[in-house]
Amino acid sequence: MLLSQQKRKTEQVEMAEEACLCLFTYEELFVIKLSNLKKQEDDVKDWTCLLPPPKIEFSLQLPEPDLCPFEFDSKIYMAVSSSPPLNLGRKPGCWRIYEFKFEERRIELAESLDGVPAPLFRSSIANTPGSGDVYFYINPLVIDSGFYVLCPDSRVWKQLNPPPDYCQCPRDTYFAMFVLHNTVVLSSFTGRGTDSYLAHFDPIKETWTVEPDSDNNLSKFINARYNHGLETGSCRATYPPQISVPLLGLGSNYTVCLAHDKYVDGPPLNTPLEKVFAILVNHQNGRVALYQYLDVFFEGFQPWMTDRARVNLVDLGNGKVCAILSDELLDSGSESLAFCFSVFTLSLLEDFAALQLDSGAPPMERDFLKVTVHRKCVYIMKNWNPSNYMRHVFVWPPTKGRRFYHSTG
Repeated sequence: MLLSQQKRKTEQVEMAEEACLCLFTYEELFVIKLSNLKKQEDDVKDWTCLLPPPKIEFSLQLPEPDLCPFEFDSKIYMAVSSSPPLNLGRKPGCWRIYEFKFEERRIELAESLDGVPAPLFRSSIANTPGSGDVYFYINPLVIDSGFYVLCPDSRVWKQLNPPPDYCQCPRDTYFAMFVLHNTVVLSSFTGRGTDSYLAHFDPIKETWTVEPDSDNNLSKFINARYNHGLETGSCRATYPPQISVPLLGLGSNYTVCLAHDKYVDGPPLNTPLEKVFAILVNHQNGRVALYQYLDVFFEGFQPWMTDRARVNLVDLGNGKVCAILSDELLDSGSESLAFCFSVFTLSLLEDFAALQLDSGAPPMERDFLKVTVHRKCVYIMKNWNPSNYMRHVFVWPPTKGRRFYHSTG
C-alpha cells in the first residue's frame, strides 16, 4: 500500500510539472496535457481536422453547474456564476467557493475563503500577477456597486468604490474588467460607437481615473467596430480583450492584448466566423496605437460551426498562446462538438523599434507582430449535448506573470 501511494505521488508530481489545459463546461472539468495535442512543429500551415478526442488525463463533475475559476494565492478556486436565484435577499458570502486540488484530482469546499458576495453572473474576474490581488466586477443586476478585491494578506472580500460617473451610464451598458500589463481596466461594451467609458484603477490610492473619450480610447475603439451588414444580413461584434501578452522589446508603456470579432448572424461568404486580432495599447492611458488581424488562428477550418461558437485564449508564457474555438458543427449529420486548438508564438517584427508611435493619432491597422504557429488541430466530440459547451480554460501549473481573466457573460 505504501509503495502504491509513493508511486501515485511521483506520478502526480510529474504531471504537475507538465503544462495541462483545464477546460470547464457547464457541468464538468476535464484536463488535457498540452503534449497530448498534435506534435509541436514550427510554422504549421494547414489544419489537422476531425481527429478523435485527445487523451484526457482526468475529468471531474462540478459540484454545481456553471462554476467560474480564478487563481488566488497560487491556488485555483471556483465561484458560482450561474443565473442568480429569485431570492437575492441572501446575505453576502452565502454563495459557496470551491477549491480545485489538481494533484489530488478533486474539488472540495474552500475552507480558507468566505463565499462570494453574489453569483458572478455576467461578471468579470481579473488578477494582477505583480501583487497577487484578484479583482471582481459583479453585474449590477445582481448586486449594487459590485466592485471587490481579494488580497493575499487579508483574504477577505473588500468592496471598492465605483469609478466616477459609472452610475450615470445607460442601464443597458455592459462592462468588462480586465488587466493590461498590471493595470486593472474597466471598459464599456455596448455595440454603440458613440458610447464609451474607460477607467483604470490605482491599487495604492484605491481610486479610479476615467480616460477622455478620444478616437484611440480602447473602449471607443472596441465599440466603434460594431458593424451591421445590411447587404449580407450579418452582424459583426467585437469583444473586449481576453488576455494581454508580455513581449520583449515593447517598452515600458505598451502591452499587446488579444481580442476577437464574431459574426453573430452568419458570416459573409468565405469569411471566418471568428477572427482574432492583436491590439497594441498604452496600458497607462488605454490608448490604442496599432492593431493587426491574426488570420492564421482559425482561417481555413471547415466545416462551419454555428454562430454560438466560443473563443478562449490562454497565455502559456514566453509569448506563446493557445486559442481554442468550440461549438456544434453545422451539417455534420449527427450531434457533434468540435474543439479547434491553435498554439502559436507571438514576437515583434524587426522594424518595430523604428516605429514612431503617436499617442494622439487614431488607431492604425498594420503588421507589427510575427506569428509562428505550432499546432492547428480539430478534435470531435460525439453525442453532443448543451452541457458539453466550453465555458472557461486555464493552464496548470500557473505560468509566472500570466494574466488570469474570465468573463462569465
